[in-house]
Amino acid sequence: MTVPSSALSSPPPEIRRHRVAIDGGRALNVRERSGDDRAFLLVHGLASNARLWDGVSAELAGRGHRVVAVDQRGHGLSDRARTGYRYPEVVGDLVALAEVLGLHRPVLVGQSWGGNVVIHAGAQAGSRWHAIGAVDGGTINLGDTFDDAQAAWEALRPPPLAGRPASEVRDMIAGSVQGWPAGALEAQMGNFEIFEDGTLAPHLALGDHRQIVEAMLTSDPRDVYDQVDLPVLLMPVRGGTGEWAERKAAAVEEAIELLPDGRVQWFDGAHDVHLQKPAEVAEALLTLL
Repeated sequence: MTVPSSALSSPPPEIRRHRVAIDGGRALNVRERSGDDRAFLLVHGLASNARLWDGVSAELAGRGHRVVAVDQRGHGLSDRARTGYRYPEVVGDLVALAEVLGLHRPVLVGQSWGGNVVIHAGAQAGSRWHAIGAVDGGTINLGDTFDDAQAAWEALRPPPLAGRPASEVRDMIAGSVQGWPAGALEAQMGNFEIFEDGTLAPHLALGDHRQIVEAMLTSDPRDVYDQVDLPVLLMPVRGGTGEWAERKAAAVEEAIELLPDGRVQWFDGAHDVHLQKPAEVAEALLTLL
């Protein structure tokens, strides 16, 4: 039986939020906890933000690790970039961020689309990282599901929330995180900018969202698995039935076969399991050390 991490950890350092200038003067927003042991660099999913990692970062920092969670370009409080949402560009952001912050071969972890990002980072810049973790991601290939970009966008386009009252959206989200750790609702609300009139809009612009969907459609992670010469832990979430669940299980199995050093740990929970069950996710990530 796994010992609860709370029984092993000390109170974590407080989060320090700051902006880090990288290539071209663009700034990425980070949420950082100090620590002397090996660093973790945490990467969120599509249309999400770094606050969803707060619980995981508390667990890891409580064990003495330095932890940096980043808002990717166009997300959260980071600068918007009107272009550059394909994998070489977003991986370049992570490499530059690690260099500026002096992160020596951190464990690189991503969720959902962020899981795909860190798999590509392992292929493009493997010497920069100690190991790779992918939480319910890293195996997403939209080309298996959609014939073209328009079909993918029609299916995956986010709901029209811009201009709606923030209180209304908050109530919608509250039901989906009921019973989750404290702060889960506020973390999800961090996906939006709230205006003085009480309305909101997603931080990620619609056109930028579409660029990411198109990048995911045209870049198959299976093409780069054999280039990831690092330990990789896939952390998929069980859920759903029928063809969708079968496709997901098959994708995970294929990834494990193709990765030079890959293994898998399945989770029960929601897609945002890192927000829902931070202690369990942190325990799994610590095995990468």
